[in-house]
Amino acid sequence: MTCHVARRIGDLERRLCRERREASRALFTTDVELASCERVGDSLDDSATETACRVLTCLEERDRRVLTEVDAAERRLSAGSFGVCETCMRPIPFDRLRALPTARLCVMCEATVELTAHR
Repeated sequence: MTCHVARRIGDLERRLCRERREASRALFTTDVELASCERVGDSLDDSATETACRVLTCLEERDRRVLTEVDAAERRLSAGSFGVCETCMRPIPFDRLRALPTARLCVMCEATVELTAHR
């Protein structure tokens, strides 16, 4: 591995750590706020609380997905398969990894998956 490639990989590892830290903090905050959701007697308050709890639940799910994706990317880094498309086995371009360090698929394979999902 050249110094240039190692530096890029190091940058991506630091970015994954930062994403893990940010998602963990957000998840902790969301969990605390969800725990404090209490029902209030007024139906208007109940509706507002219910809406807030639904939003918090969506944020919690998103943060858990981020952590799952970061875990998977770190496993790929350890296994030496980071940056390789899981479908076609071709290298994922560095610009895509820089934009989305948890990317599992190249752009072409991702487009195929999305197209299939929308049918």
